[in-house]
Amino acid sequence: MGADSFADALRAAEHVGLDLTEIQQEQLCRFHAWLGSESLKAGGLGPSEASRLWDRHIADSLVFSTALDTAGDCVDLGSGTGLPGLPLAIAHPGVEFTLVDRSGRRCDLIRRAIAILQLTNCLVRQQDISDTTGRFDAVVSRAAIPPALMMIHVKRLLRPGGTALLGLSRVGTDKIPATTPQSLAISLVSIPSDILDSGASLLRIETT
Repeated sequence: MGADSFADALRAAEHVGLDLTEIQQEQLCRFHAWLGSESLKAGGLGPSEASRLWDRHIADSLVFSTALDTAGDCVDLGSGTGLPGLPLAIAHPGVEFTLVDRSGRRCDLIRRAIAILQLTNCLVRQQDISDTTGRFDAVVSRAAIPPALMMIHVKRLLRPGGTALLGLSRVGTDKIPATTPQSLAISLVSIPSDILDSGASLLRIETT
């Protein structure tokens, strides 16, 4: 694949069936600019990430959209600087997002991005994942904590009939954890290397 570019986000969006409007595309570009300036300067992302924001962070976030097919609300656990929650909130304006992170500094960064993007479907909570309460149609997380532990929280937070997607690795050869909570259906979602800059694996969890 070539250099990191907006085309990476469009390719990922097409892969998951998203048809982004011009306004949504412009919002993603503004988010990219914010990640590359304010977020990087504040330490929200490491300096080595500056050259791969589109693919490694924005396109990667958009592939979580498959958890939101019928969702009315979604919680992003360990959101960091709004990943994957903010790209998903741009792509799904009809879904209410709760972005959870334990760091006050990162939560302030997320709130700043929400204001810049003029998003009205986002709420930020500063708290540990273990302290997060409520029930949601969808749960997403980009490898905030190990999958086996995250599944315990997914079972607690996911409504019946809901779907969770957890980021595993950018290797694409992951396996389903040996121990899974009862009443959850677990499967692997593989993202091909021609969609992102490498193969990737997501853990899909559905309540049964």
